[in-house]
Amino acid sequence: MNNTSPILSEIGFSKELIDEQLQKIFSDPFFNNSDILRKFLAFIVEQTLSGHANWLKEYTIGVNVLSKPADFKPQDNGIVRIHAGRLRRALHHYYNSIGTLDPIHITIPKGGYVPVFSENGALETNNGANIIADVSVKDSVNKFPAIAVIPFQHFHKNSLENLLVDGLGLQLSNELMQFEKFSVVAYYTMRDLCRKTDDISKVALFVDAKYVITGSLQMLENQVRSHIQLIDSHTNRQVWSCMFEGEFTVENIFKLQDEIVKFIMAEVIKSGRLTQGKKQHTSMVAVA
Repeated sequence: MNNTSPILSEIGFSKELIDEQLQKIFSDPFFNNSDILRKFLAFIVEQTLSGHANWLKEYTIGVNVLSKPADFKPQDNGIVRIHAGRLRRALHHYYNSIGTLDPIHITIPKGGYVPVFSENGALETNNGANIIADVSVKDSVNKFPAIAVIPFQHFHKNSLENLLVDGLGLQLSNELMQFEKFSVVAYYTMRDLCRKTDDISKVALFVDAKYVITGSLQMLENQVRSHIQLIDSHTNRQVWSCMFEGEFTVENIFKLQDEIVKFIMAEVIKSGRLTQGKKQHTSMVAVA
């Protein structure tokens, strides 16, 4: 099919981009485990792109997707409506999980079967607010390139490790504010985005971060080992990496957090990548 057809021009995306988006959707477990959902979505997308959106009725979907006989009577059988509901829910789940940052958003409005293709610019966060992925807006707001801390990977996922990981992210983000040539993306924003996708490059692009700091925590009895990397998100190249080892107990969790952050900041400064134009930054500590 000609990629310059009137239908594609109206939709605003090339067939190649839409096909690529379909393959991403089909990789989701909801679709990967359901031949019907994949076939249903592929059929209505293909018919729409071919200029046959007016064919997308219960009867044609029942016959072509669900293999119903020629005498299929939708008014007596709601099977198409049932699977359409499943498809809408599966798409909603996909775009609220691993597909959050995908460039093309495919929806099927209730009351019909014609898919709608839109640029995925407004993403819904957990509290219902919209994050607008508009580069022109970000350029006007962010005077300097951004740096972001991505939550460290850890494997036991217990409450103490969660506390340490979030503490590291918050404290490290706070310390990075001393570099006046960089703005710092809020840690909880990064944490919420990373819960929806594990693609670091997508998250960095979404918040327009020039650099990201990430790493991992490994625990063995009372020992902790942390591998840390600074990544240039524009080139996906690792700028530097380092490793920290220390003792991890319930009693020393805050001391350990301080030591890891101090170690990372020393390595950042040593690398010289972020230290052009350092400003005064103070923190208040309350001791009971």
